[in-house]
Amino acid sequence: MRSRRTMAVMVGLVIVAMVATGAAGLFNALNTPPQEEQQPPEDAPAMEALGGSPSTVGYVDLGQQCRSGQGGQPGECYRTVGLQPAEGEDLDGDGALEAVRGHLLDNGWEPLVPQGTDPEEVPAGEFVLSDGSVMAMASAVPTDDATPAAVVLAHY
Repeated sequence: MRSRRTMAVMVGLVIVAMVATGAAGLFNALNTPPQEEQQPPEDAPAMEALGGSPSTVGYVDLGQQCRSGQGGQPGECYRTVGLQPAEGEDLDGDGALEAVRGHLLDNGWEPLVPQGTDPEEVPAGEFVLSDGSVMAMASAVPTDDATPAAVVLAHY
């Protein structure tokens, strides 16, 4: 590296290498598809999706909860509907869930059970029903004293 010519060649090579590396990085960045923006989850089904309530139980909307998506999975929202015994009725959580299950089945909802399972053998506190677009799941966990059980609604 004693001569100026050798030094100029080395500097030229370094500059060409830097420009080539930058161009390759720019080319790769331009060819990368844009990241999809996370869409907010669809609102949970309205309580009205259940239709009218059975005569022994009333529905109480306990609100919507949402969970954001993770790992490429979309987020989801669900609505909790409390089951409140009608005036003069003395129902526990299982009784309220059984009344709602029977009412929904009478209105065309279909049970979602594993293959080979008899829907009649599913306990009242564990039912999952669908009308084709909405899924209703039993929740025997009381939300408060006025609602001994609940139904959770989500999109199917």
